[in-house]
Amino acid sequence: MKAAAFSSPGTPDVLQTMEFDDPQAGAGQVRVRVKAAGVQPFDLALRSGWSPPPGITVQFPQIPGNEFAGVIDQVGEGVTGFAVGTEVIGYKMLTCYAEYVTVDANQIVVKPQSMPWEVAGGLSGAGQAAYTGLKEIGIGPGDTVLIHAAAGAVGTIAVQLARAWGATVIGTASERNHDYLRSLGSIPVAYGQGLADRVRALAPHGIDAVLDGAGGDALRVSVALVRNRGRIGALVGFDLAE
Repeated sequence: MKAAAFSSPGTPDVLQTMEFDDPQAGAGQVRVRVKAAGVQPFDLALRSGWSPPPGITVQFPQIPGNEFAGVIDQVGEGVTGFAVGTEVIGYKMLTCYAEYVTVDANQIVVKPQSMPWEVAGGLSGAGQAAYTGLKEIGIGPGDTVLIHAAAGAVGTIAVQLARAWGATVIGTASERNHDYLRSLGSIPVAYGQGLADRVRALAPHGIDAVLDGAGGDALRVSVALVRNRGRIGALVGFDLAE
């Protein structure tokens, strides 16, 4: 199969089209012919030479990409609920910029028929980050949650999930995205100096939890706003969060 891979870190031109053996679906797995793969900040950092956390191994030549959408063309032993020809969305670390991906069947879901491939290919990583982040900080009915970078991929999903779970959402974003956030059910607020005061004016009874996808000053402001620091979820800026 063909895949985009790199043999050493560097600028975008280190990514080259390379030939690899076609993967085969093992027990409990399916093989997917990839239609679209998402490009995440993780991929860009890895390609540039960033060292990933323990447990993630880089082996050159390395195929990047953690999320994909495509069509199942092979079903391994013991897999139920999926068949050859099923259109799916899935997640697998460091394999997805390729013609084929083999993946455990519990890491895929059926793609909505109306969803374009380019949207589906970039959905699973952001969706899992949003869902897991909100669950970790215990979002539920009656909460007021502040979501930083609310108009981004993770933020877009997080806003909608938090609203569906009964929370009031205040979302930071640049002003050009405020109408978009309103359409999702969020109360928009601009970044920059005075952010804490603007949030307090919108939530006079306080902020119960924060999901931060921006880092830096946004995370510092969050510490001053939230009632319980244990309910701040940091998706970026981990050194500062610690």
